[in-house]
Amino acid sequence: MKKIIIGLFTALLLVGMAGCKNGVESGGGSGSGGGGSNTSTPYTKVDTQTIGGTTYDIVTFGSFPQSEKASTVSISSESKIVGSFTYYKGDDDEWYAKVGSKYYKVEPIKWRVLTVNYNGTGKKLLLAENILINCMYYNYYNVNRTISAATIYPNNYEHSRIRAYLNGLSYQKKAGDSANQEPDEAFVNKGFFQTAFTQAEQDAIAATTVINNARSTNPDSNDKQWNNGANQYASDTPTSDKIFLLSEQEATKADYGFAAYNEYKGDGTHNDSTRIRMTTDFAKANGAYQETTEGSGGYWWLRSPDCNHSNYARYVSYNGNALKNRDVNLGNIGVVPALCLK
Repeated sequence: MKKIIIGLFTALLLVGMAGCKNGVESGGGSGSGGGGSNTSTPYTKVDTQTIGGTTYDIVTFGSFPQSEKASTVSISSESKIVGSFTYYKGDDDEWYAKVGSKYYKVEPIKWRVLTVNYNGTGKKLLLAENILINCMYYNYYNVNRTISAATIYPNNYEHSRIRAYLNGLSYQKKAGDSANQEPDEAFVNKGFFQTAFTQAEQDAIAATTVINNARSTNPDSNDKQWNNGANQYASDTPTSDKIFLLSEQEATKADYGFAAYNEYKGDGTHNDSTRIRMTTDFAKANGAYQETTEGSGGYWWLRSPDCNHSNYARYVSYNGNALKNRDVNLGNIGVVPALCLK
């Protein structure tokens, strides 16, 4: 009897080990309210790609509506609420989000692993491979707020609409100089973080210290600093975020495989394909921009404020150029989320 028990225990142990190879869990990646992984590596490595001379691991982690539904798929009456969305069950057993009269399939999110040691923390930094959704940086142009006796400009990242959306937070907004300042709680527990990830996946995402100072708002290369490296709209106060946007410095960081912000080929075309991001069908259906020129992508926000205008924030253009700024209340600029894993 003792030998039988030992044999059964050994067999169960071998079965439990079979699902994990090379330290990468093969069962993670479902963020639509079911599945997911309870291990310390809840992502799936799906590819290794060389882009712009740098080799990256490509992983899937979480899920979000992306591709338009195939015409052969029918939608049933079964539905569920996940974060800010209502998902509908297809007869292919997949879930779909609806925009207007069309449906978009909830699919695993692909991420590029930019580094395994973000800011010396030993944590993996993941950046989404696509523009997943569009979001205004802040609601109103040219309207300042006052929070804790400090003047908060429209391009302040800590108190921005886009940070609130990414993390599922409340934020203060003010429609005009004479208007009341009121909390907007529309994203509380219904942001990207709560929508794209299961509870197990949320638990695997680190609360990351995000730097918002003047240095972070300038290109990584010291010989390409503008405004003498200063930025009156930057903040020395870091934020603690589960989901965040890259800064100007990070989006031009050679250690992450990015070229400098405005490097061009001799023929005038852009030379940094590493920053180009394609807009998903779902994001386009919600208003995110996608350039139609072959090889081009869409617009996507950086968290950095412009150094000369309180109403502008930095973004990456369709050709990968990071030397761009736009009005904070534009609705066609997309979101390429970043996160760190514990």
